[in-house]
Amino acid sequence: MRDHIRTFIAIKITPNAEVQKLLQHFKNRFSNDRINWVDPNNFHLTLRFIGNTTREQLYELVGRLEDLFSEQSKFEITLKGTGYFKSKNQPRVLFIKLNKSEDLLQLVPKIEEQVVACGFDGEQKTFRAHLTLGRIKSVENRNRFFSVLDEMPTKKYQKIDVKELVLFQSILKQTGPEYRSIRTFPLA
Repeated sequence: MRDHIRTFIAIKITPNAEVQKLLQHFKNRFSNDRINWVDPNNFHLTLRFIGNTTREQLYELVGRLEDLFSEQSKFEITLKGTGYFKSKNQPRVLFIKLNKSEDLLQLVPKIEEQVVACGFDGEQKTFRAHLTLGRIKSVENRNRFFSVLDEMPTKKYQKIDVKELVLFQSILKQTGPEYRSIRTFPLA
C-alpha cells in the first residue's frame, strides 16, 4: 500500500431492470452529449467520501465502523425520481433521487462523527442522497437537457434492503474509477 489510498463509505446497489432501463433511456436521449456513464456494476450510494487515508487511519476507521455498524439495524431505501446537480447553470451530475429515509438520515451523522474522530476534516457539504448515473462533461443543448429531466415522472424505480455497508477504495484510472471493497460490514 502507498502512504495513502482514496476511500469512501457506501451502500452497494445492484440495479434492477427498471434502473437499467432508465440508464439506457438517458444514454439514448443524451447520446450527443459528453457524459461519462457509471458502469451499473459500480452503482453505489456514497454515505461519506473520505479521500486520502493513511494505513493508521484505515485501521482506526475500520475498528470504529465495526463498532458503529454492529449496532445498526438493517433498513430500506427507495430509489424514486431523477435529478441533476449543476454548477454555474451547467449540469454536472445526472442521478436517481432517494425517498427520504429516517434510518439513513440518522446514520449519516454517526458515520461523520467516527470519520472526524479518525482525524479527517468534517464534511462541508450537506448530505444529499443520490445514485449517480452519469458525470456530465458538456451538453449540446442545456435547455433540452433540463426539460427532458424536468418532464421525467417521479416514480419508484427500486426498493433496496440495506443489509450491509461497505468501505471502498477508489482507484482513479484513465478508463474511469475502479472501486475495491476494503471491508463489508453486515448490519444487525
